[in-house]
Amino acid sequence: MFKKSDNHLVSLNIGKKSLIIKWLDEMQIEDYFINDDYTIDVNSSVDLRSKNLINFPNYIQFKNIQGVFYCSDNELISLKGCPNYVDGAFTCRNNMLNSLNGCPDIVQGWFDCSSNKTKFTINDVHKLCNCQSVFV
Repeated sequence: MFKKSDNHLVSLNIGKKSLIIKWLDEMQIEDYFINDDYTIDVNSSVDLRSKNLINFPNYIQFKNIQGVFYCSDNELISLKGCPNYVDGAFTCRNNMLNSLNGCPDIVQGWFDCSSNKTKFTINDVHKLCNCQSVFV
């Protein structure tokens, strides 16, 4: 089954891995592994702060992060593409988020979603994510 995409080669999964690698290199993310389903595991922290991101490209889907996942201080309107599991903290503060959909299912450390377009509550976070502590 083919998915509609702006890039027809990506919808055919031709060159998708190359696009992922190029984006990860541009974002200076290292020590990663691209799984067979094209999800991305990273064996260290991911720092995407202040990268002028509005959203993640549709071919980017993080899965497991062995460290902190920073996507703060951008213009993010969606968390689609964020990891499912973060071994450290997750911070998406200071963006344009109206929803936490797409946030990790599990965060072993703290979860910071303060200073967004919508003022989230601790309950909003706990509906979607099992985490240690929350900053709203």
